[in-house]
Amino acid sequence: MKKCVASILAIAVVPSLLLAYPAVGGGRGLFRVQNALVEENAGLNISFHAIGRNPHFPDTTQQGWVADLIAPELSYTPISTKYVGTEAFASWGGVFQYPQEPGEDKKFGQGLHDLKAGAKLSIPVLPVLKLGFAGSYTFMSGRNDKNWLDPKAMPLASESKYTWTGLATLQFQNIAASAPNLMFNYGKINDMTMYGVGFELVAEGFALFTEARSLQPENSEGLFDSDSGEIRLTPGVAFGTGTSGLTLKAGYTFSWGPDAPNEAVLGLVIATPFFKRMPPEIGTIAGKVSDARTGQPLAAEVNFPENPKLITTSSDSATGIFKVEKAPAGVVVVEVNAEGYHRQAVPINVKGNTVSQYEFVLEPLVTYGVIAGIVTNATNNQPLEATIEFPGSDIKPTKSSPATGAFRIDKVPIGIYTITAEADEYFKASLTVQVEEKNVASPTFALKPLTMKSTLTGKVSDKKTGKPLVATISFPGSNVPEVKNDPETGVYKTDIPVGSYAAKVTAEGYIPQSAAVVLEENKPNIKDFELVKKGMSITLRGIYFDFNKAIIKLQSRPALEDAAKIMQDNPTIRVEIQGHTDNIGSDAYNQKLSERRAQSVVTYLVQNFGIDISRLTAKGYGESKPIASNDNAEGRALNRRVQFFIIGTKEK
Repeated sequence: MKKCVASILAIAVVPSLLLAYPAVGGGRGLFRVQNALVEENAGLNISFHAIGRNPHFPDTTQQGWVADLIAPELSYTPISTKYVGTEAFASWGGVFQYPQEPGEDKKFGQGLHDLKAGAKLSIPVLPVLKLGFAGSYTFMSGRNDKNWLDPKAMPLASESKYTWTGLATLQFQNIAASAPNLMFNYGKINDMTMYGVGFELVAEGFALFTEARSLQPENSEGLFDSDSGEIRLTPGVAFGTGTSGLTLKAGYTFSWGPDAPNEAVLGLVIATPFFKRMPPEIGTIAGKVSDARTGQPLAAEVNFPENPKLITTSSDSATGIFKVEKAPAGVVVVEVNAEGYHRQAVPINVKGNTVSQYEFVLEPLVTYGVIAGIVTNATNNQPLEATIEFPGSDIKPTKSSPATGAFRIDKVPIGIYTITAEADEYFKASLTVQVEEKNVASPTFALKPLTMKSTLTGKVSDKKTGKPLVATISFPGSNVPEVKNDPETGVYKTDIPVGSYAAKVTAEGYIPQSAAVVLEENKPNIKDFELVKKGMSITLRGIYFDFNKAIIKLQSRPALEDAAKIMQDNPTIRVEIQGHTDNIGSDAYNQKLSERRAQSVVTYLVQNFGIDISRLTAKGYGESKPIASNDNAEGRALNRRVQFFIIGTKEK
C-alpha cells in the first residue's frame, strides 16, 4: 500500500498554471497546500468551499453522505512589498449529513464547526524563491449527542487546533510565463506532522493544479505511512479571473488512511473591491542597443537588477530594439550587457501609461586604432624595406614597402607599443608609440647605415676619492648593447651609431647616474662619470664667508658650482648641507653661526642654480665635529668648512 501511494505521488508531479485564490480556510494557495506568496493588490477576498464524501466504515452499519461547507472564508493582504508581505485570514464552517437509510435515529443532521483565524508572513528571497510562515488557531464548536456518520465531522469543542506551517514556493513563472510553480509545506497540527507539495500551471483565466498532503502522527513510520497517518492526493482545475472577479475551483481527493474516504471539493472565490489597494501605475520601456564605435545594432541581455519581477529580455540582433511592458511607474534601473562590451546600467523614469525610450550605446571592451609608419635611410631619406616587429605584443611582424618604405597595421588594440625596424646593413632602431581609439599612430624610422658610427669613451670613478669603479654603461630606449668598463682604470669605450642617447651608469653600492650624450660621425665623445652613494660626505673647499658672518663671498662660486653639478648629475639624491666652525668663540655662538652658514649655502644653490629646495637640508654642527686640531691656525682653517652629505634618494 505504501509503495502504491508513493508511486501515485510521484506520478502526480503535473505542472499547473497559477491563479490567485485562497486555500481552504483562507490564505493564498491550492486546496490544502498554501503558497508562500500573498496577494499583491487584492482587496478583501470572500470564498466558499464545499467538501463532500461518502464514508464507509467497517465497524458500523451507518452509511450516507457527509458534506463540509466552509463559509464564509475571508482573506486580506495589508502589506505587500518587494521585501515582505503579510496576509490575514479567517473562516467558519458547518457540517451536514444525510443517511442512506433514514429512520428515527438516522435522520438529516447539521452543526457548526471550524471557527478559524490565522496569518501569514511572506519573504521574497529571490525572484524565484519565496519563503513564508503561516500560523492559525481553530476554535471548535459542536455536540456529541448526534449519531454522526463520520466521527471526524463534528470534533469536540475541547479539540482546539494550533497550526503552524513553514512555506517555500519556487515561482518559476517569474522566469518564463509557461513555467510551472512548485509549493512545499511543512508544519504541525497539534501533535500531527504535516507535509505538503503542490504543482500548478497558469493561463489567462484558467489553471491546472495537483496537490498532495501527508498528515502523520508521532509514531508514524514515515511520510508515506497510510496505516497510521492520512495521505490525500487532489488534482484540480480553476476557472476565473483571479483577483478581479470570480474564480471557480473543483477537484477530487484520493485518500489513504484509517477512516479517510475520497472527497469531491468545490470552491468559489469572490474578489471584492473592499479595502482593495490601487494597482501600481505601469508603463512601457522601449530601447535600442548599439555599438558605440560602429553604430551597428547589438544583441544584448536586458535585465532589471532592482526589479526582480520584471523578466529578463533581449534586444533584437538585427535592429537592437527591445521592449518591456508592465514596468512599474517610477525609476527603474535597466542594465544592458553584451558579450565583448562594457556593461551599462541606466535609471529610467517610467511614467504610467506611456512609453519611456532610451538608446544604449555600448563601448567595446577592447577598442582599436591604427599604426601606419614609414622607414627611410637616414643619410638620403630614401625608402627602405625593413622588418617591423612589435616585441611584447601579439601583433605579427610585417615589412615596409621597398618602394615607399610604408607599413600599416589595422585594428590594433589601444595601448602603448614598442616598435622595432631592422634592415640589412643598417642599425636597428626602436620607437615607442601610443595607439588611441580611432586614431592613427605614425612612427617614422630613419635607419642609419652601419658605416655611420662614432666612439664614446670616458672614465667612471668615485666622486670623493677619484678611484676607478667597476661599472656598466647602458643606453635605455635604444638597441645599443651595454658596455663594461675596465675595472683597473675605470675607462670604458664603445662604438655606436651617431645620434643622441641617454647614457646610464650603474655601479654596485652607488646611485645610478644618467647623462645625455650626442655622437657625431667621426667625432669621438668623451664623457666621464663621477658616482656618489648614500652616506658619502664631500667637503666643499673654497667656500668663504665674511668674518663672523654668514654672507658668502664671490670667490666661493667655483666650489658652489661643483656642489650644484653633483645635484644636477644625480637628480634623485637628497643632501644635507653641514656647517662646521673652529673653537674660537662660545659653543652657542659657533652653533648658531654654523647653522646660518649652512642655510646660506642652501639658499645660494636654490636661487643661483635652480636646485629643488626639497632635496636640500641645512644643519649646523658648530665646533662639535673637528677634523683637525684647533691649537694652531692651520687646524682651525680645516675645521671651518662646509660639507656635502648625501642622505639618500627622493624615491626612498
